[in-house]
Amino acid sequence: MKKLLGIVVLGLLWFNAGNAEINEPGNDKKCFYVFEKAKVFERKFLPKAKERALGGVLVTYVGCNKYYDDWSWDYSTFPAIDVAHQKAYDGCTKTEMPKYNLTGCHLFSIDDVIVWGKDVAFVTKVEKDIKIRLAKISSKKKKATLLYVEDKRKYAFYNVTHDMDHAFTSRDPTTFKKLTFKKKRNFRTSVPIGKHARGGLKLGPRNIKGFSYIAEYEDNIKTEIIVETNKKLKKMGKEVQMNVAKKKALYFAKIFGQMPYFIKKVNRKIIVHKKDKKTRSSGGWVAWKKLNEFHIVENPRCYNYLNNSVSYSDTCFNGDALIMLHELAHVVQRHTNIITPSKWVKAKNLDEKYCSKYAMTNDKEDFAESVVCWVGVRYKSHKISPKNVKTINLFIPSRIKFFDDLNLNVYPLK
Repeated sequence: MKKLLGIVVLGLLWFNAGNAEINEPGNDKKCFYVFEKAKVFERKFLPKAKERALGGVLVTYVGCNKYYDDWSWDYSTFPAIDVAHQKAYDGCTKTEMPKYNLTGCHLFSIDDVIVWGKDVAFVTKVEKDIKIRLAKISSKKKKATLLYVEDKRKYAFYNVTHDMDHAFTSRDPTTFKKLTFKKKRNFRTSVPIGKHARGGLKLGPRNIKGFSYIAEYEDNIKTEIIVETNKKLKKMGKEVQMNVAKKKALYFAKIFGQMPYFIKKVNRKIIVHKKDKKTRSSGGWVAWKKLNEFHIVENPRCYNYLNNSVSYSDTCFNGDALIMLHELAHVVQRHTNIITPSKWVKAKNLDEKYCSKYAMTNDKEDFAESVVCWVGVRYKSHKISPKNVKTINLFIPSRIKFFDDLNLNVYPLK
């Protein structure tokens, strides 16, 4: 009976070691040795901690596989500690863990302090000290914030995708109903080959092969989704290729289903490109000469081909959703009569500032970024930080009102 009890206890300990909870520091000495030997803390984490010293916090989660010959990590530099924990933990468990067969993901460090092997009380003290430091910095900057915004900054955010993290998740409402395989096809399309002198991508022709699917949505909307084939998967056989392609198609079909109706109705084709040397862009684009063709390049960190599977995290989902929203906004501006150019120019001139640095590239990018920020303020404000909502309203109030006055159909956004 004692032996049986001992086996049960050991089993529970092993289970807990492989299924760490968020905020739980690691205690595996062998795994710690692996990271110490590779000097990951000194080379990767400390520099980022120093960068965030005056305005945020760095939280890292790491893990090893059962043989200790492979390992990985993820981190977050979100200003709020609780959110940073969640983002880093999700990134490690949902993306890195299946990709590298990790036995678990555990809290490794907070800012420049290693908490691996420490108890919860130690972690609590470290976080308390950080919160006090951040509160002091915030208090000193609070009085000067408005003046700084009015006098110096021309844009609200450097990168909208980063500052609107968690705006979209896989659990949000979608109008997607059904995905049907159509055929394997070869076709000629346009891909980025460089950049124009005035900003924006320079496109060139390319022949690609892919699996074609038809995605059906509410309101009788249909979209063709083409997933480009991958040579690595081709070696694994046709069945594996089709399995991975279908998962990718489903992933983007659900994202497209979360787009507001006024954007969904103008697009009829989504092409998912593999990331390689020929495809220089790592984001998305629209083919200007074609009304309804949206392209997006897969993010290597979001796709795991191990065990013939594809794994995603909410970070990946949100990033791809914001890229899609931005690019399809281009189609709305160029190929529909929804927008009155004179009214848009008037709103833009009244603001004199921009939602992001990228919006300053040209009028097209300003419009697309403004659509993303408007959606964030009006329909995703409960998911992005109150500070960022206030910043957007402060920088582009006339543009926000411009989109409000259009009375656009944004279903299924709430």
